[in-house]
Amino acid sequence: MNKIKMMLYLMLGALLLAGCGNMEEQPRLETYGESPLFGVAARDILPETVPVGHLREDTAFYEGREGDAYTTTLPVELNEDLLVRGQRQYEAFCAPCHGYAGYGDGIIALEGFQRPASFHIDRLRDVPVGYIYEVISEGFGNMYNYAARIKPVDRWAVVAYVRALQVSQNVPAAELSAEARAQLDAQSGSQD
Repeated sequence: MNKIKMMLYLMLGALLLAGCGNMEEQPRLETYGESPLFGVAARDILPETVPVGHLREDTAFYEGREGDAYTTTLPVELNEDLLVRGQRQYEAFCAPCHGYAGYGDGIIALEGFQRPASFHIDRLRDVPVGYIYEVISEGFGNMYNYAARIKPVDRWAVVAYVRALQVSQNVPAAELSAEARAQLDAQSGSQD
């Protein structure tokens, strides 16, 4: 009985393999080339076609813009989790060039490449958050874009973290608590 089944399987396999030979004779069609049966090998893509999951109507969130102007407020909720997420992304993608504190003194700059601008100059402290988001998304100068590497929500987390860095490095001493001023005085006294 097993010999009969084995023979049937072998015959079936031989028939199936024999049917594959005619595929060598079929013409290869280019994606939008002419087809003798159908005219065009593939249908034209309609201009309003949007891939599933890519309808991005919220331009403030996906582009950092509201109309023609940069958005001035974060389109995500600012909380501790967002800042921690932003710090993680910043340290992974931004710190090699911009440095951990945002002064443009990362290891890449120290190795001789063009030094990026410090986040702590007035011009960059005054730009809208949408501008920072756009630079992360599209790149600027020697910086390439990170749109494919960092998801939109993580780009906003990086923007929030950059703003936190800017605030942390530019607080007037008069606005610090008495305890923070005492720590600052102690640190500056021990460095002399």
